[in-house]
Amino acid sequence: MKVALAQVNPTMGDFEGNMRKIETFIERAQNADADLVAFPEMVISGYPPQDLLYERSFVRANKTAVVELAKKTGDMLIVLGFVDFDDDWRLFNAAAVLGHHRQLSVVHKTLLPTYDVFDEARYFRPNDPQQIRPVNAELKGRPTRIGIEICEDLWDRDYDTKVTDLLVQRGAEFVINISSSPFYVGKRFEREELLREKATANGIPMLMVNLVGGQDELVFDGQSMVVDASGETVRMGQQFEEDLVLVDLEIGTAIDKESNYPSYDKDEEVFSALVLGIRDYFRKTGFEKAVLGISGGIDSAVTAGVAVEALGAKNVLAFSMPSKFSSGQGRTDAEEIARNLGISMVKFSIQEIVDSYRKTLDRPLGEVRALFGLDKSKDDLVADENLQPRARGN
Repeated sequence: MKVALAQVNPTMGDFEGNMRKIETFIERAQNADADLVAFPEMVISGYPPQDLLYERSFVRANKTAVVELAKKTGDMLIVLGFVDFDDDWRLFNAAAVLGHHRQLSVVHKTLLPTYDVFDEARYFRPNDPQQIRPVNAELKGRPTRIGIEICEDLWDRDYDTKVTDLLVQRGAEFVINISSSPFYVGKRFEREELLREKATANGIPMLMVNLVGGQDELVFDGQSMVVDASGETVRMGQQFEEDLVLVDLEIGTAIDKESNYPSYDKDEEVFSALVLGIRDYFRKTGFEKAVLGISGGIDSAVTAGVAVEALGAKNVLAFSMPSKFSSGQGRTDAEEIARNLGISMVKFSIQEIVDSYRKTLDRPLGEVRALFGLDKSKDDLVADENLQPRARGN
């Protein structure tokens, strides 16, 4: 059987746009003769929707999208993340299994993270561990038991409930984890280690499809992956871009490893994450142009470089704002940075603003010195220098 992992980049709350993207990837999977295509956690709405989940119209729209998509399905099975709710309006982080023009099954997330950037217990009810069981489906004319879990269900080291293990104990022949797992440096290796650990312990292939894209302060890096029953990573999706990962699964047999297994470069990874985060923030919020300051130092140089890579030089405008504390070298470097990046730069002195701040502070600083018996010192010069970035920031 051929399984496709569709790591896509949804936009929060853009149900129509997200559905168009999902349908495009479904068509790509069909053209590749896939028997099943899996999409990330909460791909219908975007992740994390946070307090939008208190808006019933938002939640209803996401479920309506699933119902409408189900009507369009054929023999290929579709697994995708959405927000489910019951008659008492209790919400569940869920995965829908669609096929044959209908919804075949729904799986609810069991382990709800409430640390770091996550606060899922604020919104969702967890699945009852007694309800953890594989989904029975027919793939390639063969009855198949598919284990489906959602993101944190894999990260079970600090939980008593071991979702993956229970799925296998109850008959799963392979497990698909649909995730919206945020990026940080080296996260790929942590995910890979967990998948390998579960694959070897249970003797089954483990598949994970991960969201890609920027959402406010979060970046999702994709890199969906497949680990075979021996613990070998045999497929890995692109990082920081949409991708369709294809794998042939023949239960009980080895899976050939792709020759283009991605390499790792920490600096490139960090840069790419920054670029994607900025590009998606602008695209998804409707902004087009950025204005930033260039001082000639390394901080503003890197910021400008990332902005140009994310938005294009024509959409970035730089300001050089020197004062008497700006060195000649710094001013020259600022001009060279703008020239090398191909961006326009406006130069104007902020000396009058700095002098105004200084004048405003003279009297209170004098009173402080008198009160504590202090003399003017070199610290005053440091304080004066700090007025320059303060003026720039304002």
